[in-house]
Amino acid sequence: MAIRTPDLFNRGPSPLARLAFYCALAVACIVVDFRFHQLDAFRKAVSIIIYPMQELASVPGWLMRSVQEALDSQHDLQTENIALRQRLLQQANTVQQSRIYQSELNTLNTLLNLRQQQPSPGTMAEIVAVAHNPFVQKIVISALQNNEIHAGSPVISTEGLVGQVTTVNPFNDEVTLITDKNQALPVMVLRNGLRVMTSGNGESGTLSLAYVPVAADIQAGDVLVTSGIDGVYPPGLSVATVKTVERDSVSAFAHIQCLPTAAVYSHRYVLVLDSALDQKNTPPNLDQPEAAAPSTARNPRKTKKP
Repeated sequence: MAIRTPDLFNRGPSPLARLAFYCALAVACIVVDFRFHQLDAFRKAVSIIIYPMQELASVPGWLMRSVQEALDSQHDLQTENIALRQRLLQQANTVQQSRIYQSELNTLNTLLNLRQQQPSPGTMAEIVAVAHNPFVQKIVISALQNNEIHAGSPVISTEGLVGQVTTVNPFNDEVTLITDKNQALPVMVLRNGLRVMTSGNGESGTLSLAYVPVAADIQAGDVLVTSGIDGVYPPGLSVATVKTVERDSVSAFAHIQCLPTAAVYSHRYVLVLDSALDQKNTPPNLDQPEAAAPSTARNPRKTKKP
């Protein structure tokens, strides 16, 4: 019995014949359209028919672009928001500093006069660490210049006296604040010139005046400055302001509490002055006529024989 191929699997013309037919049809269409322009109406009709399908096919791409633009816009807004916040913080810092400048103007004038009186303008230093021990009032500074810092040198800020260099290290130096319990210095009441001695109270961050008689002319609000009689601190540096004065008839001395003028924890840079001992040991400048004239005038008296 012969096997007959089902009609379902009937292949028809060969693929090569189909390719040749479609190629000939395409060439014929191209020639007719190019020479006679007979397919313009057909092209327009086809374009109208397939336009909805083109639009439908472009929807996924449009959605992806829209989502990407939305994400980019959100990222740009976040970046711009962060930049605006940083700018706002910088402007707020500038505004806060401008408020402080007015209160520091008088002290800055005092510091400028003091620097002009010193043989050396001092050394700028940065506060790099603060002692975490509440019983020790010390800070660590690092010099911004190559100038040598000596132990005992006074340290000031734009508002007043901060403390004294107590330890000198190769890379940084230790400063004991005037509020330390082991720190005492002679001061003077700016209003009447009364000389008293201050000592630190430690963790409270205040100063007290020791052995001040009850009848002494001192009152709350008086400004205390360095007297300079100790030979360590230059005279005229702002130290503290009298906060409270308590007089007791039983005690012979008044209990006086003071607030330091220099706010150490709100500053970053300080000025280290040359110690008074170094200034005294500094040899005179013989190039100046004022320094040379006295030496020539004293020599004949020293060598004169009776």
